[in-house]
Amino acid sequence: MSKSKIVKRLAIGTVAVGVIAVSTGYFWLSQSKPMLEGSLALPGLSATVTVQRDANGIPTITAQSRIDLARATGFIHGQERFYQMDLLRRNSAGELSELFGDAALSYDKKIRTHRFRMRAQRGVQRMPAEHLAIFQAYTEGVNAGLNQLSSAPMEYGLLGKSPVQWKDEDSLLAVYSMYLDLQEHDGRTERSLTLMRDALPEDLFAFVHPKGGQWDAPIDGSVGEASPIPQNTWPTLEQSTELAAISHEKTSQETAYQDMQPEDLSPGSNNWAISGALTQYTSGMLADDMHLGIRVPNIWFRAHMKWQENGEPHQVVGLTLPGAPTLVVGSNTKVAWGFTNSYGDWSDVIRLTVNDKGDKYLTPEGFKAFDLANETIQVAKKQPEQYEIKETIWGPVIGEDGDGNLLAYRWTAHDEIATNLNFLNMEKASSVEEALSIGPTLGMPNQNLVTADKDGNIGWIITSIIPVRYGFDGSYISDWSDGTQGWSGYLPHDQYPKVYNPAQQRIWTANSRVVGGEMFDKIGNGGYALGARAKQIRDDLFAKEQFSEQDLLDIQLDDRAVFLTRWHKLLLEQVVPSSNHPDQAALTKALQNWSARASEEDQGYLLVRQFRLKVRNLLFADLVSQLSSMDKHFNFNSVRKYVEEPMWAMITEQPEHLLPTRYTSWDKLLVQALNESLDELNKDFGDWKTLTWGEFNAVAIKHPMSPYVPFLGLLTDMPHEPQAGDTLMPRVGGRDFGASQRIVVAPGHEDKGILHMPSSQAAHPLLPYFGKGHEEWLKGRATPLLPGETRYELTLMPN
Repeated sequence: MSKSKIVKRLAIGTVAVGVIAVSTGYFWLSQSKPMLEGSLALPGLSATVTVQRDANGIPTITAQSRIDLARATGFIHGQERFYQMDLLRRNSAGELSELFGDAALSYDKKIRTHRFRMRAQRGVQRMPAEHLAIFQAYTEGVNAGLNQLSSAPMEYGLLGKSPVQWKDEDSLLAVYSMYLDLQEHDGRTERSLTLMRDALPEDLFAFVHPKGGQWDAPIDGSVGEASPIPQNTWPTLEQSTELAAISHEKTSQETAYQDMQPEDLSPGSNNWAISGALTQYTSGMLADDMHLGIRVPNIWFRAHMKWQENGEPHQVVGLTLPGAPTLVVGSNTKVAWGFTNSYGDWSDVIRLTVNDKGDKYLTPEGFKAFDLANETIQVAKKQPEQYEIKETIWGPVIGEDGDGNLLAYRWTAHDEIATNLNFLNMEKASSVEEALSIGPTLGMPNQNLVTADKDGNIGWIITSIIPVRYGFDGSYISDWSDGTQGWSGYLPHDQYPKVYNPAQQRIWTANSRVVGGEMFDKIGNGGYALGARAKQIRDDLFAKEQFSEQDLLDIQLDDRAVFLTRWHKLLLEQVVPSSNHPDQAALTKALQNWSARASEEDQGYLLVRQFRLKVRNLLFADLVSQLSSMDKHFNFNSVRKYVEEPMWAMITEQPEHLLPTRYTSWDKLLVQALNESLDELNKDFGDWKTLTWGEFNAVAIKHPMSPYVPFLGLLTDMPHEPQAGDTLMPRVGGRDFGASQRIVVAPGHEDKGILHMPSSQAAHPLLPYFGKGHEEWLKGRATPLLPGETRYELTLMPN
């Protein structure tokens, strides 16, 4: 046979193998596609349920009862999002190692400390009968949806695992996962703040941890004050006997603080409401965008739900959380509601006094033996791991402080009433007043609930349980051993901080402090965000007297760089001219051309942003290194949210005694910050002169398995495209973090409402609507809240 024929046959064979592989892969994937059309018997239904999906896969579920609706919702979630649901329950139960092996073992041990599966099981046992019936119907629907698939979701095939059936308790574990996402499981803020307070002179600590400043924008107008330049200087290892006793190593450039992430990169959200006097209707209007890490699929699942109850029709539209049978955010045509993370103080770290043997700890009743709980952690491809948990009357032991003292954790998430199904009541609320009365009863992480109703009313309240402390400041580690400090229960609902129909006819929250005075004292401070987003939102809301849905979406998309304006001026007028940088002309041009926005094409924004972050790192590198040497658990990220005030004071007033020792002048520090920020851009992206903010901030929304499975990302990941927005502005947008949805709705006018979200409704890459809606979210284009024309219809019938 000639050489050319051999080459030809090899080429044909290679193509044939490729075609077979692709065909086999396509067939395998297609077996796990959800059922979109036709008829199916769903055991347990009392009447027929219809599921009508539009071209974007958004379902309208119509049932004759709330229990049937829960069963059908479970079926849809189980078909379309089971793997995502599985990760949620495993995340809070500390059971990820069963799927991912050793890679997840350390995390599982930390989370097992909280024994959330046990707490979820108890939560189901104490659930009212009517709520339990909803849970059970949902669970049965989930498993029916999973079992109806011809093969398990693709992720299980890639992992070589089989899915485990859903249990009633798993829906509560999904809620506990939100606790882990939105609150701290390890008390890092309190531990870090206590260490910083104890290590610094009083005036210096007050300076770096101010109570407020010019970025405050609470809805009651209360503004805190920044602290003045202190007389004391930074402690050094030579000056501080406490530090020197622990570590004699000098701070070096290698150990310097190098985190270039912004202070506001934490799970959060924006929301606001305007009264009916400011809309074209008589109804109020709500806007809400929740900021979370974003993956494929998106955490939320859009739905329009209709059902009958006691002969009365009900409907809700908005966002569900796969794993739970209720609507999380949306409207019921009478009331609309949305959430932002409150960042109040919902936990306390307790320093324990133990006996010489270490098997007992001191309580107001004397020494008491630790309760020991043994947990078995299943680990893929290994023998199970046994893990022992020490528990106290206040909560589990979570570790040690820098001096070796054991620390226990008191957290509202551990309490029996931390989870429930009271969202069912929100679905039927008929007014803001009723919604505000429901808010404190909701079993969920403590959130800022903002709501508006069809009669034009608006309101705000904190959800879930609020602890009542005595004898101590909850911001710092405390000692409860003698009974003079602790919790005395929970705040009565009629004493909750709330705002109803304020005179300004506007309410806004953005993870910063919402109120002051006595209301603030009840909520506490668990690590509020700087008020830059809230202030910009507030100013946008007062810029007009009439608003449409598009106007509120425009505020959600406001990417003006208000926060960085003064940094831009500093860099352009002071730092660059004195830098003698070889690219000084290009720097000046880029800064002169900046649009004062975090826009896709802007280069000046990128330069100013990175310069500021580098200034922060250089200013606090010594402090971070020293505090980390005292306690390896020190976490500057958790206490740095208000460093803008002391930073700006230092670089503008330039006190010599606060200049880090490695610099001979403040000007040299600023020039060094510029040089290092440019060097890092060149290292990571090539020549900075060809880089824009949008390219630096390009979307990198991926399936969680795509980095580890070759070519999976070609099927699952969203396009790598430039993106506008940043963190310290209303349009929050990072590479894989930001607005997990944007909703705007006036109750009773849902047909004019807006809702879009990243990634798309679909998880399965072969679904016809996979990726649909992502571009609208990325570009900020309004898409309807209500589903469109029916494209696919599924009928679920009683067995």
